[in-house]
Amino acid sequence: MNVLIIGGSSDIGVSIANYLKDNGYNVIITYNNHKCDLSGIESIKCDITKEEDIANTLEYVKNKYKSIDILINLAAISRDNDIIDITKKDFLEVLEVNLVGTFLCNQLYIKNNNHGMIINMSSTDGIDTYSKYSLNYSTSKSGIITMTKVLSLSTENKLYCICPNWIDSDSTNDMDQEYLNNELKRIKQSRLITKEELNKSIYKIITSNEKSGTIFRIDIKDDKLWIEKI
Repeated sequence: MNVLIIGGSSDIGVSIANYLKDNGYNVIITYNNHKCDLSGIESIKCDITKEEDIANTLEYVKNKYKSIDILINLAAISRDNDIIDITKKDFLEVLEVNLVGTFLCNQLYIKNNNHGMIINMSSTDGIDTYSKYSLNYSTSKSGIITMTKVLSLSTENKLYCICPNWIDSDSTNDMDQEYLNNELKRIKQSRLITKEELNKSIYKIITSNEKSGTIFRIDIKDDKLWIEKI
């Protein structure tokens, strides 16, 4: 089976890609600014703010590999700031990448596939862990949840949405650790989700037969991985 991961050049994307490859999938990833060369995994440049780029990428992959069985949408940015200081430019940039870009990937995939699978990446910030610094990010992630539910009503493809809490990623580890620790205490997350836990969660979703439109909260409860369908 062929898996296309949009925005797969981050450490999270690379980890998912390698995990799925090791479990027998043919994996293709896209990048925008930072290309990464992975053994046995093709990497394609794609700017998801450009509809033509998305369409060309999907067409190229489908023509070369004959099918895109699973589409995983990971591409996202953040522009955190206090609510009163968020600029229109920053707000729209986050929405354009996180929500509009993800929508276009969904829409263009659905137009040309009938029995595939889409997994959209949201966040618990789109549910209840948001803060006054993440209004634009949280709004975009909440939109992805709703979008997944609505699109699932209009296609034979299976659509799922994953909503992880804080993950042990490069971007998390590069941020101010005092702020991170305060955030973890505020939302009562006792530890970070490991990339391996995220990988296994995605693999479980792929290999299960859950109802299309299901939203999966991926969190830590009592120091253990906790997955809740919402």
